[in-house]
Amino acid sequence: MSINHALRTIDVIRCAGKAAHTYRTAQHAVRAAHDEHSAAQAQLHHWNAHIHATRGADRASPGRSALRAAIHDRQEAEHKVRKAEARLQRAAATAQAFRPALNRYPTERLRRRATTVLLDRLADHPVDLIRAADLIIIQTSSGKDSLVAMHRTVAAAKAAGCLHKVRVMHCDLGSEWPGVPQLARRQAERYGIPFLLVTPDGGFLGMVENRQMWPDAQRRLCTSTLKRDPTGPVITTWVAELGLDRQAIVLNVMGVRGAESASRALKARLALDPRTTSANRLVLTWNIIHELSEQDVWKDIADNGLEYHPIYDTGLERLSCVYCVLAGPDWLILATRVCFALELSHPETFAALERRINHSFKQGVTLNAIIAAARMLDALDGPITWRRGDALRRHLGPAAADQYLATLTC
Repeated sequence: MSINHALRTIDVIRCAGKAAHTYRTAQHAVRAAHDEHSAAQAQLHHWNAHIHATRGADRASPGRSALRAAIHDRQEAEHKVRKAEARLQRAAATAQAFRPALNRYPTERLRRRATTVLLDRLADHPVDLIRAADLIIIQTSSGKDSLVAMHRTVAAAKAAGCLHKVRVMHCDLGSEWPGVPQLARRQAERYGIPFLLVTPDGGFLGMVENRQMWPDAQRRLCTSTLKRDPTGPVITTWVAELGLDRQAIVLNVMGVRGAESASRALKARLALDPRTTSANRLVLTWNIIHELSEQDVWKDIADNGLEYHPIYDTGLERLSCVYCVLAGPDWLILATRVCFALELSHPETFAALERRINHSFKQGVTLNAIIAAARMLDALDGPITWRRGDALRRHLGPAAADQYLATLTC
């Protein structure tokens, strides 16, 4: 099966599922409208019988008023029935347009399975996938995984002769380590890729202030509200700029690795994004480094002389917000000690917000307690220190770090 044919099939399956859902919704609406209509008819029959029994009643009697009300209610119910039937007809017409897909994939489970199989096959051919795409967007945090995802995407795009399709986007939450947006720009400029910096209104701290609550693992609003939502309009604009008279194929590249967590291990290398997919664009989330280990990532960085953020040299393994709601106490204490060493104001700023909204940063963990623990460790052991290349020394050894630093200097 060709790449283009597979992509068209995936969209047909998507439309089939949407048509089936619309059809079921319309059928439910019709049943509800019929129930309302039957109730109105029963009420009208009651009042007709009442008026017949009191044939000589005055026109202004309660019976005739109630009859007129019942007739009005019946008319409204019939109107609702007609609207529901019209919706059902539209849904049936939509379903009929995709009848082959509905026949082949009659259940949601089969549709999902067929889509997964097709996408998994496409992920095995990155160069062909890039050739078939119209737009390739790299979502970067400028962290080590995003950096390697960018490098591998660019390598595949160059092999396909399609580097002009690639763009880079970074969301600045305003609560990240110093130099993150600037590093993201430099990483993109290395390959000559257009770069866009997105700055959500209020940033992370503004969102927390408005909600009077910190996010958590179940409500990761820092991802949905500050990253995913602002990027949607950008994708819409970029697709419109293509000026295509057909559905655009968009690859949304993410630096997600399965080894990071149990939930990420369940993610596919290539997946349909139903939230941003529409009639004019088919958006696929491409976790291009999903199968890499942390060691593989650092080896890619060392072998290719890729510039990583110096915060990794401190012992922190992730480049995220200075204080991440998903991090454990040990990580938060280390981040606080790094802030002390760099003379950053983040600990005081975050702790003040925590007191102001009267909501603990994490359940059972307050930032005041984290800061106190960090101060105690600094008092016992002294301020922490690190050298450029320490991250590579930990993961690949001193020789690899020395060679990397020499390459970076050159």
